[in-house]
Order: sequence, then structure tokens, then C-alpha cells
Amino acid sequence: MKRIIVLVLLVCLTLPVFAGGKKDQPKGQEQVTLRFSWWGTDARHKATLDAIAAFEKANPNIKIEAEYGAQDGYNAKKTTEFASRTAPDVMQIETGAGPEYYRLGVIKNLSQLKSISFGKFDANFLAANGQFGSGSQWTIPTGVAGSALVVNKTLADKLGIDFTKPYNWEQLIAWGQQVRTADPSCYLLSVNTNYGMDFFVRAYARQLNGVPIIDDANKKLNMTEAQFTQCFELIDRIYKSGTAAPAAYKAPFGDQDNNDPNWIAGKYVAHVGFTSSAARMQAANPNAEYIPGHMPLLANRKSDGWFNDCPQYMGIYAESKHPEEAAKFLDFFFNSEEAASLLGTVRTVPPTKMAQDIVTREGKLDKLTADATTLSLTYNGKSDGGYTTASEAQAILRDAYEQVAFGNVTPAAAARNVVAQLNDFLSRQ
Repeated sequence: MKRIIVLVLLVCLTLPVFAGGKKDQPKGQEQVTLRFSWWGTDARHKATLDAIAAFEKANPNIKIEAEYGAQDGYNAKKTTEFASRTAPDVMQIETGAGPEYYRLGVIKNLSQLKSISFGKFDANFLAANGQFGSGSQWTIPTGVAGSALVVNKTLADKLGIDFTKPYNWEQLIAWGQQVRTADPSCYLLSVNTNYGMDFFVRAYARQLNGVPIIDDANKKLNMTEAQFTQCFELIDRIYKSGTAAPAAYKAPFGDQDNNDPNWIAGKYVAHVGFTSSAARMQAANPNAEYIPGHMPLLANRKSDGWFNDCPQYMGIYAESKHPEEAAKFLDFFFNSEEAASLLGTVRTVPPTKMAQDIVTREGKLDKLTADATTLSLTYNGKSDGGYTTASEAQAILRDAYEQVAFGNVTPAAAARNVVAQLNDFLSRQ
């Protein structure tokens, strides 16, 4: 009986200790829901959703609501969301829109957040991609990418066209005519107006002047009306010569040239795009051999014009109610080995050596994308992110490109319109 009494007393004495210990344990973490938006292909959607699921499993108090679709209209939707203050917490950002979002103050300064580290990134790459000259990281580059020509080597060899050596714009048009003569069902170039404007307007402008179309510091044009006319005359010739497939035919496919039946059937020598589009273009027609092609150059160029930077950015909305949780998600997205394996190369070559080593070891970095990226790194052009890539400026340039490509206006008229509209845009900045 004495032993029982002692045991009961010990239990009674111990209960407050256990009760106190349980009471003093940290309270359950706050449940947080974040919205995350991006665009891309089905492969990118699946890989991103898998990464989200892995993050949620490791962080059960944070739920990620996925918002995804095609790129068409994405930037316009973000503009509307910013105006209504309903933008998602985390968002994929078009590279051209990044500097504009920074100027508008709609994205968070990531360097001020404690939950994300940039130690696995190359410092110089970060400085050139996402800091916008500020010294702080406002966005994160999603990968390493550049402009690219994805060449159907099987067809190119058959037609006697060699994209493995340097050439000029005139040679490009000569090849286009050569293709049409050899086989009227084929074209040299598969071009959509989204990528085409970057390729035939902005890159050509950088070769002419060595600088972007707009001088950000002085808010004025670096391009003259005569130079714009020269640029649009080139575009006019490319379409009228049959070097590129008709713009009206390409329009229904948007920027998904891989859905064009003529690409699938091997009727184009090359796709005008980016290193990030190489794999999907190759997959669309597995019956051909593909290589990256050199890019056209002006003989008297001020710079090569072409450059390698990143395909998109990731950022956090400035008015997010949970910036640290959003930063924690981005830290997982870019710095964890698990996410690197799940995401593979759906946003082209990953931006860190850690992730690059993983996708290479796992065989997820295809040779075509790797070779296209290596080739793009040989050019000395500089990114023209800034007012040149602001959404309104982009819309002005793209509309002019389309008007010329469709044959609706003359190159001279397009040049006059662009100069007037861009000057009006700059006067309001």
C-alpha cells in the first residue's frame, strides 16, 4: 500500500510538469495560402505542380494555389491585376516586363527577405538578370537562355543550306528563295510574330546601334526613322520573298510553332525562337535531326546583337500579405535538390550549377538545348531590358511588325508610326 501511495504521489507531482511542457510548446503554425501564376507548356505545368506538391508536403502550413496557362495575354492580365491590386503572391514574369514592374514598384525587393538565399547563383549572372541596376535582387532568373535557330539538319542538308557557319541577313533571304525554288511546299523559316519581333526588330536594332532601341537614361530613341525603315524593309522582304511562312498562316498557332502541321511534317528548315523552345520543337518532329544554327549578322554591326540571359523571371508581388512564406517557396523552388530534379529543364537550362549538375546527371538536359545555349553564349550582344521592353513599347513594336508582315502598311509608314508612338510613350514616363 505504501508503494502504491508513493507511486500516486509521484504521478501527481509529475503531471504539472508534463502539463506545463505541453502548454509551453510552440503553437501550431499559421495556415497560409499563396497564389502562384506562370505560363508554359503541359510539361512545364506538370513539373511545376509536382514541385508545388513537394513543397507543400515539406511545409504543411503553406498551400500554393496554382494559376497557369498559355503565354498569350499573360502580361496584359498582370497589368489588370496590378491595377486592381489582385496580383498573385508569386509570379513568373516576362523578361521584358521585369524592368517595368521594378519601375512601377509592384514587385518585392527579394534582398530584404530572410527566407531566401542566393548563395547558389553566380553573382555576375544575378547582377545582369533581375537587379535592374539597383544592386538588389528584385526578381530571380529562371534559367540560362538566349535567341536560337532550331535547324532541321535533315532538310537543310537535302537543300544545301549550311547554318553551321556565320552569315548575313542577305544570305538568309537568298536561302529562303533557294528553298522555295527547290520545294514550293517548304519554307526556310517558321516564325511567329511574338518571337519574330524580338528576332527581326530588336536584335537588328542592336546590331545597327549597339544599344537598345530606347535610351533609358534620357528617355529618347536611339533609332532614327530611317533606321526603322531599314529594319521594316528587311522584314517586308523576308515575307514577300517567301523566306518566312505567311504571317496569316502562322497566326493561329500563337507562339507554339510546334503545333504547326507543317513543322511536324518537316516543311521548315529552321524555327525562329529561343533555346527554351528547342526541345519542344525537336519533339514535335522526331523523324529529323536537329542542330542549333548560327544567327544572322550585319557586316558593319556595332555589336552582334544576340545575347544570352534568361527566359523568364520569378518575383513576389509587392503587396503580398505573406512575403516571407512566398520567399520560402522560391528558396525551395531554386535551391533544393528535390525541386531541381522535379523541374528539370522545363524553363530551359537551370540557373544554378547545382541544378545544372542534377539535370545533366539525370539525363534531363537534352543535347540540342545544351548546344543551343553554348552557341548563344558566343555572341556579345547586351540585353535591352528597360523602356524598350516595357509592355506598351513592346505592343507598339509588335503591332508594327505584324502590320508589315501581313502587308498592311509600307515599311516607311510603319517607321513613321513607330517613332511617333514611341515618342508619345516616352513623353508620358
